[in-house]
Amino acid sequence: MRKSSFGAIAVAAAAAVAASWHDARAQRAAPLTAMDYVEIQQLVNRLNFALDYCTNGGRDFAELFVDGGEFTIDQGDGDPRTRRTREELIALAGGPGCESRKSPPSSYILHLAESLVIEPTAEGARGVSYAIYPSSKGKYFQDDVAGQLGLYHDEYVRTADGWRFKSRRHETSPVVGEVALP
Repeated sequence: MRKSSFGAIAVAAAAAVAASWHDARAQRAAPLTAMDYVEIQQLVNRLNFALDYCTNGGRDFAELFVDGGEFTIDQGDGDPRTRRTREELIALAGGPGCESRKSPPSSYILHLAESLVIEPTAEGARGVSYAIYPSSKGKYFQDDVAGQLGLYHDEYVRTADGWRFKSRRHETSPVVGEVALP
């Protein structure tokens, strides 16, 4: 055999392996319906409002997560901060009295998740979106937290109450060339 034949065989074999891996992955992940995509988008939108306005004393925010669900702030320093309990999630949204959301600088922070990309997984779905902090009342939470501030990496699961977050990781300093889409 010629050298070029070996190259063609190697390319064909690699393509076959990649195709079978993709097929196996697709079989494990149930396809999402158009309504699933809409419901997941609405879940992401509800999270922003519940977090920013401490609706229902922070309980609305916590209810968007499954039991044992988690919210992680990952600043890339090797020490991510994760909230796992219902009480910790409620506190993140301002706590029962919403005091932390009523006074500066927390009262200036708003959250937007934009350009959401969703992919089915064997457990439900996952998504990635821009994490954007616009100004509120012409002021920012912090000077270095103004405008686009990283990415949200989400895992969603379908429950009897609809789609919920299994996890959300806020990556505050993504590195160009190292971001992976779902």
